[in-house]
Amino acid sequence: MIKIRNLTPGILHIPAAKLRLQGNAVAGVPEITPEIKKQIDAGRITVVTEEEAAKTPAPKLPAPPADYQKLDEADAIEFVEDATDPKVIQTILQTEQRGSVIKALKERLKEIGDARK
Repeated sequence: MIKIRNLTPGILHIPAAKLRLQGNAVAGVPEITPEIKKQIDAGRITVVTEEEAAKTPAPKLPAPPADYQKLDEADAIEFVEDATDPKVIQTILQTEQRGSVIKALKERLKEIGDARK
């Protein structure tokens, strides 16, 4: 049995491999399928040893900003555009359900990632 870890903070679903991994979760698979290999190549999954699976805690993300959920869509997008901490953006992205705000969150994460390269 091969152990793999989801490196994303959110749920990772690989239907062809019949896998649904919670954020930073470890699961055992009988083999590395082509679909799992694609996710490994994309940096979303890593193969871990038994020791790593047992002792590596999931990274902690900061709590979303106070009163963020009370913001209307336009104010939420404005908040996201001003955000500079990718961990805060990832935290918000885990719970956000408004489509345009999700799009703004993903774009801002990409901008921050590009700026750090």
